[in-house]
Amino acid sequence: MKAKRHQGTDLRVADARERDAQREIDSFLRALSSYPDRFAREPYLSFEQHLSSIVTGAHAPGVDEDSGC
Repeated sequence: MKAKRHQGTDLRVADARERDAQREIDSFLRALSSYPDRFAREPYLSFEQHLSSIVTGAHAPGVDEDSGC
């Protein structure tokens, strides 16, 4: 009986990891596609800074990812 309970927990953990990985991939792709326009407006902005603003914006509702916050 305990084995079944662990399998269910393992599946939930694996599902959560997969969702997190997919979220990270989506954020990276969104940053990759939007960076050229943002760089045109802010030429000293690194891709890492831009990606960070995308990721932060994805986790904080109401934050405008183009604002640099």
